[in-house]
Amino acid sequence: MEIAVINTTKDLTRFLAGTVTELFSEQGFSLKRDRHFEKNSDTGRVYRYSIKVSKNKGWFSLHLTLHLLDTPLMKDVNKVLKETLSDKALTYPDSFSESMIEDIIKTRTSNNVVAELTDWRVLKDSGETLDEFNARFSIWLFSFDQLNEKPDWKEQLSNSVIFAIEWFTTADSDYWIKANTVYPSLYLLSKQSTPAHMNARYEHLLKKAANRRELEFFYRHVNRHMQ
Repeated sequence: MEIAVINTTKDLTRFLAGTVTELFSEQGFSLKRDRHFEKNSDTGRVYRYSIKVSKNKGWFSLHLTLHLLDTPLMKDVNKVLKETLSDKALTYPDSFSESMIEDIIKTRTSNNVVAELTDWRVLKDSGETLDEFNARFSIWLFSFDQLNEKPDWKEQLSNSVIFAIEWFTTADSDYWIKANTVYPSLYLLSKQSTPAHMNARYEHLLKKAANRRELEFFYRHVNRHMQ
């Protein structure tokens, strides 16, 4: 397929996926639903690299994302989250109907993603500036009319596979999850015999929480499960 004839998001997604299919196949990944490359890891978790293409106002927008899925862990985390979101003391905006709240809870507690990467700039080398990183790798978030607007797009897309493998390898551990996630980290720490570690993690998360009250309720419920 020639780049010049691509004019739909579906065609572009397939084209981009085809460009890296061989590289992912070499790493044991399979293409799912035309835009997800997935691999089952030895730990039982799933690695997912996603290609999202949209088209607004006449130009394409590409966003590459990485997801680490852990169904058994998130099943337990979501049980606590459901108790949290269903707690009568946790208030929702007055404009939210009961059905809206039910839908929110259902959606929030059916997610098996334990960690995700949406901003690839966190992968820059130590000592490397953002400008330097963006100069060598920026295709993870790219708006364009034609792919050749980024002359090295193919090389950058291939490098995204290398970045992805490195991130998956690092993130696929309880240690990393406990240090880099929110609810999954608190749940895992609650299963250890050192409550002080969970308390320290909670205090750290509370300082930067987008929804402090929800976090407080989750912490309360996960502590109840420890008793």
